Amino acid sequence: MTLLVRPISRDEFIRAFRLCKPLVLWPETIAIGNSGGPDSTGLLFLLHRYFSENLHVSNLPRRVVSLHVDHGLQVASGDMAKRCTNNAKSMGVEHHVLKVPWSKDGFPKLPTEGPLEHSARLARYRVLFDGMTQVNASILALGHHADDQVETSLMRIMKGSTEDGAAGMKHCRRWGMNFGYFGAGGPMDYEGMRRWIIRPLLTFPKERLLATCEENKLSYVTDETNFQPELTLRNALRQWLANDGKQSEVNIPNILTKDSSHINILDFMLSRNALRSPPGTYLITHRSLASIENPKVQRAIILRILRYASFHPWGSLAAQVNRRTNSLSQIVNKLWGGNPFEEQIRPFCAGGGVSWTPVAISGDKFRFIDRGSNGNINFRNSETFGWLASRQNPPSHETMSGHGFTNPLRVDITSRILSKLDSGDTASLEVLYDNRFIVTMNLASIPPEIEKSIRNPDNRICEVDQWKQIYWRPYEKEIVAPWIEVDFMRPLTTM
Repeated sequence: MTLLVRPISRDEFIRAFRLCKPLVLWPETIAIGNSGGPDSTGLLFLLHRYFSENLHVSNLPRRVVSLHVDHGLQVASGDMAKRCTNNAKSMGVEHHVLKVPWSKDGFPKLPTEGPLEHSARLARYRVLFDGMTQVNASILALGHHADDQVETSLMRIMKGSTEDGAAGMKHCRRWGMNFGYFGAGGPMDYEGMRRWIIRPLLTFPKERLLATCEENKLSYVTDETNFQPELTLRNALRQWLANDGKQSEVNIPNILTKDSSHINILDFMLSRNALRSPPGTYLITHRSLASIENPKVQRAIILRILRYASFHPWGSLAAQVNRRTNSLSQIVNKLWGGNPFEEQIRPFCAGGGVSWTPVAISGDKFRFIDRGSNGNINFRNSETFGWLASRQNPPSHETMSGHGFTNPLRVDITSRILSKLDSGDTASLEVLYDNRFIVTMNLASIPPEIEKSIRNPDNRICEVDQWKQIYWRPYEKEIVAPWIEVDFMRPLTTM
C-alpha cells in the first residue's frame, strides 16, 4: 500500500511557528530569504497565508517580504531571479531582488574557481542583512527543514563538533556579530544583536514541503548545483543520505533527539546563581557551582559565561574557546575543584578572552585577595569563596605601542561625531566598543562648548580602556552627561 505524503496543514504550521518566538515582541514585518526553490517557496506561502488569515490576532507580524539574492555565479542566476520574482508576485507578496556587489563596498572579487560556497554564503547573509534594513524587518525567516538539519548535524560531527553543536540548527537564534560580514566593524556588529533568524520548518522533512507546493500549485525553481557532490561537503552528504533513503519525522538520527533538558534550564540556573557584579562580568559562589553536578550542564554553563564576558564577537566560536575540549576541561576542573585559595589556584585564562579569578564573597559583595608574605589567606566573618569571570586584561597602551600595535581599546570617535554634525544629521550616533558596550550619543544635545572644542584638531574625544568611560582629552576628564549613554549589550540568555 502506498502512503500519500501530506502537505503541511494550517494547524501544524501554527505550532511550528510558535517554536520560533524570539525574546522580543513580533515585529510588523518579517523578511524571508527566498531562493525560489521548493523550501523557501513553501515557507513563503505558509507565512503569507498564516498572517493574512490572522489579521485579527494581536502580536503577530502583519507583513512578509520576500528577498532573493542574485549571486551572479551561474549563467542561469538572472533567469532564476525572474522566476522567483514572478512566483512571489503571484502570491501577492512584496519581493526584492538583491544583487551581490562583488569587488565593491568591502566585498571580495567575484569568485571564479575553487570552493565558492563559503564566499557565497558570507555574501548572501550580508546582502540579506542590508535587505532587511531596506524593508524595515528585524527577523529573517529561512526554509531549512528536517533533512537540512540531519545534514548540518552530520557535517558538524565530521568536523569534530561536540554534542551541543551536533544538535543542529535552532528554531530561533540571534543574528549576532560579524555573521556574514567581510572584515570587522560596521553596523552589523551591533545591529545584529537586535535581529533574529527563525527556521519554522525544522520539524518537517522535504517531502512534506514538496507536497505543500504541489497541493497549492506553487511554482518553484531547482538549483542543479545542490545535487553536485563534488562542489560541497553538504552536497556529498545529501547524495549519501538520498541513496540510503529519505528522512522523515520518525527516523531522524538519535543525536538530534537526545535529552537536551539541561539546555532548557540554563537560563534559570545562570540567573538564579548570579551575584551582583560589574557590567560584563559574572560572579558565582563555589557553593552554587558545587550544586551543579551534571557534566553536560557544567560545560554548557561555562560556554554561556564565556560568550557573555568575551570581547570576541558574540555568537562566534572564538568567544567560546572554539569549544576546545582541553580548554573547557581546564575551566571546569578548576571551578568545580576544591578551595582555590587552599590549592593556590591563581587567576587564569583558558581562551576566549575571559579571565577567571578566585574571590572572597560576602552577601552581594566580593573582593580580590592578595596573599600575605607568609602566603596565608584570611577570610573575614561570613565570607565564602567563588569565581569572577571577566574580560581578559588587555596589554597596556605602552606595551602595544612599543611593539608597533594600535590599541583597539583606544578609539578616537571625533571624526564620526563631526561628520554627522557637519552633514546636519543630529540623530543619535551609536558606536560599538570592545564588542561589549554600545555607546549612544545624542548629538542634538551635545553642549556647544564641547562641539566648539573638538573642532580644534588638538582636541579629541576617545573611548579608552577603562570600561564605560569616555574622555575629553584636553582635560583627561570623564564626560558624564545626559547626551551620552553606555550599555552592556551581550545577553546571558540562550538566544
